[in-house]
Amino acid sequence: MELIVYDKNTNKIVNLYSALSVDDVVLKENEAIFENTNITDFSQTDIRAYNKDGSVKSLEQQVKEKIIALEKNQIIKNNQVYTLNKNIEEDFIILIEKGLETLDNRQKIVTNDNGRKYITQKTYEELFKENVITAEEYNNYILQIRQGEYQSNLDGARAELLESVLSSLAIQNLLTDEQKNKLENLKTQRQDIKDQYPKKS
Repeated sequence: MELIVYDKNTNKIVNLYSALSVDDVVLKENEAIFENTNITDFSQTDIRAYNKDGSVKSLEQQVKEKIIALEKNQIIKNNQVYTLNKNIEEDFIILIEKGLETLDNRQKIVTNDNGRKYITQKTYEELFKENVITAEEYNNYILQIRQGEYQSNLDGARAELLESVLSSLAIQNLLTDEQKNKLENLKTQRQDIKDQYPKKS
């Protein structure tokens, strides 16, 4: 039979014996025998890690019962003690939540529909509300957005409207010869751009 000898004061396993009988093992005063023929895993170092039926307690249970202690940057993952790596986003988020790392004040942690957390940039509005950026920085960003919207949504329509009005005035002979020439040059340039970048049909 396999006999585990452990220190009664520390609960640490000190020896493992193969013996025919408990009487064959000589113990020191502070030692005791954990005799269990159901044990197949002798890897534990603390006798408290074994259940009465000989099975090994899960790592989660061992942590809960304070048989083992994790470092602040460790978790139980896939039934193993895992040291978190701040270069892996998932680990970095856990380190932030444990207070061991800090997130850049321009970023935030978001949870998607699947429950997975990830790091993303805060919006300019959030940055302004949290006093990370000034009103001037926020307003400059808004002006850039407006300019983009103007260019994509208004400039073309405005140019077409203006060209239509000017063409109408030219037909009514309400433009000077110089203005008519400039209008013709604009029409020619517009047609050249259309020819250079034709639409696909």
